[in-house]
Amino acid sequence: MHPPLLPHHFYYLGHGLDPTVELWNGDTVQRNVALVRSGSGRRSDESLWLADLSGLLPAGEWQFRINLGNGRLLHPEFAPCYTTTLHSLWMQDGQLFSYQPAPLVSPPCVVKIEEFHGSLGTRPLYIYLPRGYDEHSDRRYPVLYMHDGQNCFDAFVDDSYAGAWQADLAASLLIRQGLMQECLLVGVSNGQEQRILEYLPPYARHLPPPRRPTVAVDHGDEQPPQRQRPLRPVPGRAAATLAYYRDEVAPFVAERYRVLSGREHTATCGSSLGGLFSIYIAWQHSDFARHHAALSTSFWATRAHNGALEAIERMRTGPRRDIRLWLDSGTLSSPGRGDDGQHETALARDALLEAGYQEGIDFQYYVAEGATHSEGAWAARLPLVLQFLFPTGYAETPRQASG
Repeated sequence: MHPPLLPHHFYYLGHGLDPTVELWNGDTVQRNVALVRSGSGRRSDESLWLADLSGLLPAGEWQFRINLGNGRLLHPEFAPCYTTTLHSLWMQDGQLFSYQPAPLVSPPCVVKIEEFHGSLGTRPLYIYLPRGYDEHSDRRYPVLYMHDGQNCFDAFVDDSYAGAWQADLAASLLIRQGLMQECLLVGVSNGQEQRILEYLPPYARHLPPPRRPTVAVDHGDEQPPQRQRPLRPVPGRAAATLAYYRDEVAPFVAERYRVLSGREHTATCGSSLGGLFSIYIAWQHSDFARHHAALSTSFWATRAHNGALEAIERMRTGPRRDIRLWLDSGTLSSPGRGDDGQHETALARDALLEAGYQEGIDFQYYVAEGATHSEGAWAARLPLVLQFLFPTGYAETPRQASG
């Protein structure tokens, strides 16, 4: 186990003549800070360099690049400088860490559990493991449970219904830049034809689609024609789905992977009905997770006979929850049509404010102009969501003794 990094210290493992840290502000270099050689590197042509940035960094995000000398600059592949929220960091092989990493760090990967057997029926689980998971055996990680798991990861885009959120690509990029904590992402697949009921709260009702019509057969006076009984609305089964997450999926993940325990280190994320499911968990089962993201939430599915949206009314009038919530919508349901529930999402924001939640502290409200109700739109804003759920420097407890 390596000792913690000194506050506001910048450690750079690499080569250079007289390297400096160039502190950026906008498009210009504001200051150069010398890197001083403080040790040897992994190879003969490499050294460990150190710069003290105490008193030089703003709160929140800051930008930099490394000037290696002789006109050589070290910066991200697609940007002129790094943007990070880490204020004490270690830089190695172009990646940023909040701790001293192993000399060689394995890349992130997504593991697919082909058949997870549970009370909701057999289905796949997808588990994203961050970089260096194998080498850093003393580290434990927060965990994000993502609904509609077959749509989450680019590594298994062929499993998706209409394209992937590319959560693995987004998380890996953010982690490399020090904009997001290293964490596990667990994609929990939906039950396909049972999806609506699985994510619908029990205080809402769903009318199943009509059964395939059958021909009534007349058997004479002895037996009347057989007729179908009329369909009736069915209450949502989100309570059973939450129990499945809490009592089956989460223990499975905790037994096999190094995750941090407790609601402070647990998050959920979903879109559409999946967003409604995260809202349900946040208000009805807040002991499971503290951090939640609800994208393009289907609040309409909880409309009562009097026109009220039950999910929003519970946010307005229910006991105040110790949660953090990302709440968003696009502005189109499909190209040129609808509003992606923007009106209802704005009502949810108003309900939160009325209930005493503070925007920017307890929740973040976001409108994606021009975005539709689609996997591609959710993928586009997922980097913002991930930074909100597990930002660097926020309640980050990387190591925890196993029980």
